[in-house]
Formats: sequence, C-alpha cells, structure tokens
Amino acid sequence: MSAVAHPNYTKIWLLLVGLLVVSVCGPFLGIKAVTLITAFGIAVVKAYIVAKYFMHIDIQPKYVTYLLISMVAFMVILFAGVAPDVMKHDGQQWSNLAAKEEIARAQGKLGAGDVGPAKPQTTEETFKALCSSCHGEKGDGQGPAAVALKPRPANFTDPAFWATRDRAHIAKVVREGGPSVGKSALMAPFGAQLAPDVFEKLVDYVLKFNPGSTVPASATSAAPDSSAGPAPATSGSAGPAPATSGSAGPAPTPATSSSAGPAKP
Repeated sequence: MSAVAHPNYTKIWLLLVGLLVVSVCGPFLGIKAVTLITAFGIAVVKAYIVAKYFMHIDIQPKYVTYLLISMVAFMVILFAGVAPDVMKHDGQQWSNLAAKEEIARAQGKLGAGDVGPAKPQTTEETFKALCSSCHGEKGDGQGPAAVALKPRPANFTDPAFWATRDRAHIAKVVREGGPSVGKSALMAPFGAQLAPDVFEKLVDYVLKFNPGSTVPASATSAAPDSSAGPAPATSGSAGPAPATSGSAGPAPTPATSSSAGPAKP
C-alpha cells in the first residue's frame, strides 16, 4: 500500500473558518443569488474537504465512492419529494410558524374523544376555540401557544392596548387578520369562518376584556328594536282615542246612565 502524505489540518481549519465567515456574511447583502451561492456552493466545498481529508475517499475502494454517491442521490430525491409541501409554509428563524398555528388551532377545536371539529354553541366557546390558544382564556396573552410566537399575542387586559384601539379596529383584525392593520401575520383572519351574528358577538366578547370600559360588551347586541312604536300607545286600549275606539261620540258619564233625553245645560 502506497504511503499517503499527512494533510495539514491547520490550513484546513483556517479554510473552514473562512468559509464559515463567508456563509454567515453573504446573506446579509440581501441578494438572493449571493445567498444561494454561499449556502449551497460553500456546502459543496466543505463536503469535498471532509470527503478528501477526513474520509480519505480518494484512497478508499471504489465501492465506498459508489455508496456515498448513492446516499447523496437518495437525499436529493427525498428533498425533491418533500420540498413542495414543506417550503410553501411561512417561517421565521427556522420555525415553521404556519404549521404551529395550524396545530394550535386544531388543539383548540378538537377534544380527546372528538372525531371532528366541535361546533361552538356560545360566544365563550367560540373565543376558546379560535383565540384562547394564543391570547389565553382570560385574554391576557398567555395562551399555551404564546411562548412559541414572536411577537407575543396581544394582552387584552392591558389598558395601554386599548389606548389606540376601538371596536372597529378589533372587528377589522378579527375579520381580516393582523396584516390588515399593519400588525403580525400570526394573527389569522376568521371573518370567513364565522356567521355575521357570531362574528359580532365575538368582537363584543373581546371588548369586555378592556379594564377601562364602562359599557358592557353585550350593549351593542342588546339595542332596542327601532321599528316598534311608542310603548304607551301600543300597550293598552285605554286612553283618549275617541276617533278610533268606537262609532259613538263622546258620552258624558251622567248621560249614559239615564234613558231620558239629552241632558239640558
């Protein structure tokens, strides 16, 4: 077996450190082509260095090279098969936020023995199903999924939150999602999922968390029916309505109890 020269690992280490610096700094330029080159190009160079100087692939039997090529090929096939599904989600800092949102939403809707989504019967149940996983059942932004979200969900019990919000703002966010008001995309839109009456009640339910509110949240949904007329005029038949209550004219009380002629003045 022929002798193999010992590689200079100091030079290899310095080369790897230099490639690491380039791979970290490259994406900060904001140029997509540079990012792809630094990500994949440098990865190929590093793989070559590892194969040549640490795996000694150039002096190994040929079947080792074929085995390595086969494993790389399988990796490419696996990536090509799952990439269309995985890469279509939105993420942040290596965290698939879209997937986490769907999991949190499903956990809020499904119980242990349910075979399908539960149908909320009350506004409180609707809030728990759609909102509590992030905002918490008390509206304090401490839901079970809140720890994985950045920025954190809104705290409806904080007076500072309501300093710049009103009912119209809350309704728009619930209907169209956070981006509609320039806020986080993690706040999903629910307008298409809710019937109009359920939507309005849910907005009122969120308003009740405002510690400075003096109007009950149900006040907007309990307004009197404006189509009804004045209550005194419709609730009783008594009252001075001589023109509509009978065909006889006004009859003074002394004259109605006697069969004699008209009372003389």
